[in-house]
Amino acid sequence: MSTSKISRFELHHVADFLPYPFIIAEVIDGVHYNTFLNEKFKMEIGYTLEEIPTIQTWYDKAYPEATYRDKVIKSWDQEQINSNQEGKLFVRGKSLITCKNGMKKWYQIKASVLDKIHVVSFVNLDKEITLQEKLKSINSNNDRMLSVLGHDLRAPLINLREISSMALDYDLSREEFTGFIEKINNQTAHVLDMLDTTLNWSRANFNAITVSKVTIDIEQTINDILKVCKNDYEAKNIAITASFDTKTLNSDLEIVTIIARNMITNAIKFTPDNGEIKITFSDNLLTVSDNGIGMSENMIQSIFKRQYVSKRGTNNEIGMGIGMQLMQNLCEKINAQIKIESQSKKGTSISLHF
Repeated sequence: MSTSKISRFELHHVADFLPYPFIIAEVIDGVHYNTFLNEKFKMEIGYTLEEIPTIQTWYDKAYPEATYRDKVIKSWDQEQINSNQEGKLFVRGKSLITCKNGMKKWYQIKASVLDKIHVVSFVNLDKEITLQEKLKSINSNNDRMLSVLGHDLRAPLINLREISSMALDYDLSREEFTGFIEKINNQTAHVLDMLDTTLNWSRANFNAITVSKVTIDIEQTINDILKVCKNDYEAKNIAITASFDTKTLNSDLEIVTIIARNMITNAIKFTPDNGEIKITFSDNLLTVSDNGIGMSENMIQSIFKRQYVSKRGTNNEIGMGIGMQLMQNLCEKINAQIKIESQSKKGTSISLHF
């Protein structure tokens, strides 16, 4: 037995006892052939040698999305150039690997070169990176919550105080007093709605909402929401029709109510005076359609990317910009899919499939 064969055998033997996944590869005629996968690799990442005989097949399996695969390869090639310039005998990188079972995990990858043999180790970073992303999300949520509480809720409360102060400071006629009371009532309803949305959004983002499925009377639920919104759509003389082919739904009552309320209040907000809103429920599909101002394709994409910035409604109604994010977060919790179809100046249809 030659020295090289003894060395390779010993290398394989040692790799099987190491706590990290390893690939051992060999360059033959310019092609990187994988010659050995240790037991930890097979257990944790899952592929067999027959499935990834070369580095190219490894790339195809580990990075199935072409754009990300190209990005990883370019980054790795650059790291090789940097290592050569610095006189290092290893190359190190970090990437999100797709395992055989479909799970995606972050790994630090280190390749050491021994003549034509490449020893590649994989250190699992998934917990650390997931924790970092979670902390970023928490910090972002904290910042957003402070912004909402500091501005979006404070502004209408200041207006409410000013209106009530004027009512106290002046000798008002009955008609003037009634006008002030109407303003106070509208501002109070607006503050309560914003507070309700804020609290539900924060609960959804901080995982405080638990799902409890029950049989829901969807017709009764929608009618209850319309009663709460009655002043808003009657003030704009909006005609609302609702039809239900089926009247029950098996899901979480609180979550469905929050989502449906957001769908309806958004339709009211962006529908002009004398407009129309249609609500239908059939085959577990809830749809709210309006003939309002509509949205461009870019606006729809920004919603699904969670980059939507709230815009004022047709009667200058204000919003916090978190209603759509709240809907998306809650849809994920009950495994519902949301679909938006819209044309600028023609209207919007938002559907929710349970």
